[in-house]
Amino acid sequence: MPLLRRALNKGCPIQAGTELLFEQIPAYLEFFGFGTTTPEELRSVAKIQY
Repeated sequence: MPLLRRALNKGCPIQAGTELLFEQIPAYLEFFGFGTTTPEELRSVAKIQY
């Protein structure tokens, strides 16, 4: 995690873990031609504890 620590030290916002996944999934879906969704929609249907 040295890269994330350096980003934080420079004042950059970061996302890790589940939040990062929720933000990436819409881009993956669109790229592979499966439509898209929003991170908010994904969070609302997620069955995981985060």
